[in-house]
Amino acid sequence: MMPRAPIEPEGTFTGLSAAAILFGACVDVAATVLGSTLLVLWLAPELATSEPTQAQEALARLAASPTYIAANLVLGGLCTVFGAFAGARRAGQLHVRHGGWIAVASTALGVLLTSLEPVPAAASPPVPFWPEVLAWLLILPAGMLGGALAGALAQGPDR
Repeated sequence: MMPRAPIEPEGTFTGLSAAAILFGACVDVAATVLGSTLLVLWLAPELATSEPTQAQEALARLAASPTYIAANLVLGGLCTVFGAFAGARRAGQLHVRHGGWIAVASTALGVLLTSLEPVPAAASPPVPFWPEVLAWLLILPAGMLGGALAGALAQGPDR
């Protein structure tokens, strides 16, 4: 009896498209930056016209708000799903695997960009611990969900 061929490649990086992963990570980071900026301006419109000291106080109040924290978590997750969807569609194969690697790459890109910010960390308002942990736990499932959605939509109803 002949052994069956594996469903997916056996290597960790076999069959992956680096260009598609980088594209998805860039889409995720860009959507997150745009969405977060719009969220802050929607929840605290006085930031656009206030002085720097008033803006810092408004940002500190906003960072302590449970509404902002929850909305920011949901927005970040949706942006990761969207970036993974876009990158996995571009890859055209191994959609869930691409979605997971897009989530990892966008996290690395986000950490790199955050570390390169010129604003000192002492000036930024403190973030509670539980949203950080929840965000880190949801990154990979959100990416894989985006990849799974891309795979489901790529197959279509008549395949």
